[in-house]
Amino acid sequence: MVNLGTSYLGLELKNPIVASSSPLTGSLARARELEAAGVGAIVMRSIFEEQIRGEIAGMYSALEDAGTGAALDYLRADLPMRLGPEKYVEDLRSLRRELKIPVIASVNCVNPDQWVTFARKLENAGADALELNVYDIPVDPALTSEDIETRHLDLVRAIEAEVRIPVAVKLSPFYSGLVSFARRLNALNVEGIVLFNRFLQPDIDIEAEELKYGVHFSRAEDLRLPLRWVAILRNHLTCDLALSSGVHDAAGVVKALLAGANVCYICSALFVQPRPALVRGMLDGLTAWMSRKGYERLSDFRGKLRETEFQDGKGFERAHYIRTLGGENARS
Repeated sequence: MVNLGTSYLGLELKNPIVASSSPLTGSLARARELEAAGVGAIVMRSIFEEQIRGEIAGMYSALEDAGTGAALDYLRADLPMRLGPEKYVEDLRSLRRELKIPVIASVNCVNPDQWVTFARKLENAGADALELNVYDIPVDPALTSEDIETRHLDLVRAIEAEVRIPVAVKLSPFYSGLVSFARRLNALNVEGIVLFNRFLQPDIDIEAEELKYGVHFSRAEDLRLPLRWVAILRNHLTCDLALSSGVHDAAGVVKALLAGANVCYICSALFVQPRPALVRGMLDGLTAWMSRKGYERLSDFRGKLRETEFQDGKGFERAHYIRTLGGENARS
């Protein structure tokens, strides 16, 4: 009998498929739909630092226009965390009240300031775990990579010191020394690392000569980048690993687990395929593959193709690139 159960961030999941942060996981109706479809957990839609700052700026303006200077002075110090995230916290309470699967709160933040207070609010609202999405665009030319990494580590360290729920950190692939930085996070006792963040990117309309924004979903081919890094990092870390981006079918789930992931995040596929059929197809496909291979549980094969299993230089590291482009399969 095949058992799809797994552990992620110390949480027991019925299977390794996690609905990633998106508008689908912020709506109670859609979250219920995802639970009914069979996902093992959901990551709530992210709340962004800019959203809170923008919302608070509007509140300040309204108070000033109303002539309530005294009230503004009184509230100013704690207004961002007193009012800004309250809708998000209430949505979290609602999801936690109605769903049986774990609910992981998600915060997209850059600076520590009052996010520690917000993290405690999420813990008190019942979040099973907290995912910190630390991706930002460092445009200050005076900032070094060490400055950026230190800022991110300080944020994680501050939040880890204040909450008791498990903390995962979602990374972009753009660190100059990803293995080193992941090990530094691991040393802070984070329970998980998510590879990778995938932000929507603006394009340029050459006729209107302005930026244009649109949704561009991931493709199955996008799996290869996080797959490589999960396989490389697996034996360097003691924390859990979640693979995110490019998981569109059961084969993608199997590949992620073989590389060493504890769970697979799905997002784009949920928007381009019928959701119940997609999740059921992934679970049925994973079960069928395990049965065919004689595996009873995920731990029987998780990490079987991690980088350290390739002693002949044909794994996920640079030797693979050289072998592919320099060998008999190279094309002119």
